[in-house]
Amino acid sequence: MEKYQFKLPDIGEGIAEGTIGEWHVKEGDSVAEDGDLVQIENDKSVEELPSPVGGKVTKILVAEGETAEVGQALVELEVENGKGNVAADEASDQKAAPAPAASDSNASTQSDGQETYEFKLPDIGEGIAEGTIGEWHVKEGDTVAEDGDLVQIENDKSVEELPSPVAGTVTKILVAEGETAEVGQALVRLAVAAGQGNVEGAIQPAPAPQQEAAAAAEEKPAANQASAGPQDHSLPVLAMPGVRAYAREKGADLAQITGSGNHGQILKTDIDSFLAGGGAKAQETTAPAEKPAEKEKAAAAPISTSPDWPEHSEKMSGIRYATAKAMERSNDNVPHVHIFDDVVVDAMWDHRKKYKELAASKGVHLTFLAYVTKALAVVVKEFPIFNSQVDMDNKQSIYKDYINIGIATDTDRGLFVPNVKHADQLSLFDIARAISTNTEKAKDGKLSSGDMSHTGISITNIGSVGGGFFTPIINFPEVAILGIGKISPEAVVVDGEVKAARVLKLTMAFDHRVIDGATAQKAVNRLKELLADPELLLMEG
Repeated sequence: MEKYQFKLPDIGEGIAEGTIGEWHVKEGDSVAEDGDLVQIENDKSVEELPSPVGGKVTKILVAEGETAEVGQALVELEVENGKGNVAADEASDQKAAPAPAASDSNASTQSDGQETYEFKLPDIGEGIAEGTIGEWHVKEGDTVAEDGDLVQIENDKSVEELPSPVAGTVTKILVAEGETAEVGQALVRLAVAAGQGNVEGAIQPAPAPQQEAAAAAEEKPAANQASAGPQDHSLPVLAMPGVRAYAREKGADLAQITGSGNHGQILKTDIDSFLAGGGAKAQETTAPAEKPAEKEKAAAAPISTSPDWPEHSEKMSGIRYATAKAMERSNDNVPHVHIFDDVVVDAMWDHRKKYKELAASKGVHLTFLAYVTKALAVVVKEFPIFNSQVDMDNKQSIYKDYINIGIATDTDRGLFVPNVKHADQLSLFDIARAISTNTEKAKDGKLSSGDMSHTGISITNIGSVGGGFFTPIINFPEVAILGIGKISPEAVVVDGEVKAARVLKLTMAFDHRVIDGATAQKAVNRLKELLADPELLLMEG
């Protein structure tokens, strides 16, 4: 007989880890090939994984409720000769996690009964494989409550605030601010109560003053935990990062909510039901933990010591570095072609002027960008290749059956591209509202990955700062981007006569792998037709 280790496979969507929802076998059981083996949960789906081989379960390596990374061994089986995938002396290199019925912990216990918990960068959606540490809300030696502020993660799509899934004392920050970590990489190590650890090995003791503070904190419940509630506080609250963020947004106390998911996992619907039933919001009876003092900007590092030609360097922000990598990837992989054109928009100018006050009375800031967004939604519906992405490995184009239009938004933190979802189904006023809301969230640093996910095509507006024609880079993996410049008075020829008119500059960048020049120009011509006649636009839209 030989040994076979079943490892967590890649189940798509850029998911780098999953939680064991339920084992359908226990140690000593026999399982048939393709027989029910284990249920894997993440914040995108619940997957039932069958056994790829028939055999006898000898060791369950990851217990229910624990999280494993893609490629990590979950279970070990004894199989027929010729079907094994590990040598006998290599099997079970790591200590097996307890089976569901076991009572001992898989984490090494310290002399004071504490264990080690490593918080790893979770999958935050959109196939994002890494993120940059924007800001730590704790420092080594600090105590943090379950679901308390822990760390801010930045990438070229969003800024995410990640809470701590457990209460404990920070013993080691493993990735410093400004550094980049991959999904599944450990970011911080905490000393936690016995039974809550997730790794083996001794923890680094915190400095004495903080140990005293931690001991004092253990004597009274954390601020966001109820003294009594339906949750079993001997275990961490089971909730995915997206659900925890939703709870914070709604002000709900997860400790008071009973989850309806597998093994008590809390879902968004549980939060809605809890609040709808008059459930209490998160308590704020204690002052929030103080954040580390605002860091002074790092001193510029001199490069040249020449008094005549001084030079210095400044470290990129996390957002700027992530954006730089995204632009580099797009420029390296996409053969860009640009079409430059312009359109007389006197009618659109007058239409906006006519309805601007009405819009304001409804709380809507009506901009020319809203007209362009609506017109582009019509064009994309008629030319669906602009709403696709390229899959070169499988020699296919993937079409999006929805129309979400991204709007590049400049902020003090960097460039973000939130999108107007289902723009083809919205009125002009609704589009204007969505653009204003996204802009405010971007400038306040409150955009989520959901605000920027599933974009089909983007608009970038250089005209807002006085620009005209330019050559924008496509927001990979999209296949086109529309650049709009300023509206300025120019001399144009109409019916053989020269007259002054308001002219809008347009630039369409497209991926020449899938969009031909003639197709792109036809799309631009249609866009011009709609922008020149707002009444036609409203009829078509």
